[in-house]
Amino acid sequence: MKHTFIQTIRDALGLLWKDIKDVKWAIILLIAYFALGKNYLYSLCPVVAFTGFPCPGCGLTRAGFMLLRLDFAGAFQIHPFIYPIVFYIVLFSYNRYIKKRRMGDVLKLLLITIMALIIVFYIWRMVNYFPGDPPMSYYRRNLIHLLLFQSD
Repeated sequence: MKHTFIQTIRDALGLLWKDIKDVKWAIILLIAYFALGKNYLYSLCPVVAFTGFPCPGCGLTRAGFMLLRLDFAGAFQIHPFIYPIVFYIVLFSYNRYIKKRRMGDVLKLLLITIMALIIVFYIWRMVNYFPGDPPMSYYRRNLIHLLLFQSD
């Protein structure tokens, strides 16, 4: 039986809602972390907050917001992997919510490849740009530094 466009969208939203309900505690914990972290941590990135060093994903949030403002060049400049990530999210969402398929081997391989390339890019950025302009900066107000070097 062929579904209409409206039925397909309704089914996709129902499946999305089910997925959200399945991970509700993780979502609640993330919201709590961001709500508390905004007031008590220097950065919302856990790696930066604890170690002071940028993580492989540093800059992705800013790049995402630049995409939403249609600043494509700025998004690429902040973190060029925003485009493969957006492509993967669209592909995964289509596969999961429209086609109603589980994550296949191709999607898993694509995700692993993107993650590996992000790590290679991170190492390249650390060698060439650290410490430098954000996001490739060291943040002294990290928790490890405060615990180890806090003067009484």
